[in-house]
Amino acid sequence: MSTTPRCPFEHIQNPDLEAEQIAETTKLTVDLLDKRYPPPKQKLRGVHPKSHGCVKATFTINPDIPPELQVGLFTKPGKQFDAFIRFSNAAALVGPDTTEIEIDPVTKKEVAVEKHGSRGMAIKVLDVGGEVLIDDNGEHNQDFLMINQPMFAFANTEDYLRLDRTLLKDDDIADSFFLPVFRPDLSVTEEQKQRIAKSLDIVKNIIQKTDVGNPLGIQYFSAAPFLFGPDRVMKFSAKPCAEVPPSQSPPSPRPENYLRDAMTDTMTGNKFLHFDFMLQVRGKDADFGKDNELIENASSKWDDEFVSVAKITIPKPQPDVNSEENKVHCEKLAFTPWHSLVEHQPIGSINRLRRDVYAASAKHRGASVSETDPGQLQEGERP
Repeated sequence: MSTTPRCPFEHIQNPDLEAEQIAETTKLTVDLLDKRYPPPKQKLRGVHPKSHGCVKATFTINPDIPPELQVGLFTKPGKQFDAFIRFSNAAALVGPDTTEIEIDPVTKKEVAVEKHGSRGMAIKVLDVGGEVLIDDNGEHNQDFLMINQPMFAFANTEDYLRLDRTLLKDDDIADSFFLPVFRPDLSVTEEQKQRIAKSLDIVKNIIQKTDVGNPLGIQYFSAAPFLFGPDRVMKFSAKPCAEVPPSQSPPSPRPENYLRDAMTDTMTGNKFLHFDFMLQVRGKDADFGKDNELIENASSKWDDEFVSVAKITIPKPQPDVNSEENKVHCEKLAFTPWHSLVEHQPIGSINRLRRDVYAASAKHRGASVSETDPGQLQEGERP
């Protein structure tokens, strides 16, 4: 484990306040897990608890990667690593892949809706060597966590803390988080209100309207930024090299787990799947806005072109993707952007928050598994 190097791109306006906010959010993460999963239920992840499946893969650095991009993991052209990939839903609770029925808060009657969710792709590149920020149960692995939008719905630690307070108070319903957009709230500044309005727009007009038919057939993004060596920063993305059907979800009424069904069906075939792993890279001379807004606000989007640096290959068939053994193994894997080489340090407010929150979630989840069934945790495996 390494000490975190100082980052010239970050701008923390009030470090003491942020530390307090991170500490409270970390505590709320544990409180929410206890509330969602009272004993004897096994505790799931604080975010992305619903898995569509895990697959084995390889992560190969492009043989023709430009010299200026040969940094950290990407130092050796043609180098191949083994990897695991987990596909998931970002919703805090396990439920149908698309919400089609809701209870109207006024009439208390069921109403028909169509609300899709954010989808996740988490890559664990194994045995990368080098100096890492946090080892992965003794191993030097590199985790790349992504969602299917190029920005997060919530901008920074302050907003995420406010969201968690809302979820704990309102039984995992986030609606009141957005109320300052519609009515005056003296506890919210104009700057906060603008961020909340942007969060609402991302949730309503991007996430809930993005129809996904197969987790293996869509592009994923890091959303938050990372170091790319000492004097540059990156965002990353994984994009399928070919169309993977189905492109849209099934007609209503949809099966609750249609994304797992689509993935399972795809993985029974024989044609390998490939993703391009791509980077957006910026240097110190780039315009990051006032107070490095494009670093500190995870709801911001970079317009830079993506450059391919590696190829992800998912061999097929993998018919056991829906097996109970695979599900258990998938649940044991712990992902965090801080499983990282020093050269790719996570940066920005949300990433600083994720360090403690992900660690607390994995630790609390692991304790739950141990108490429920000690035999599920084997030596050398991290929950």
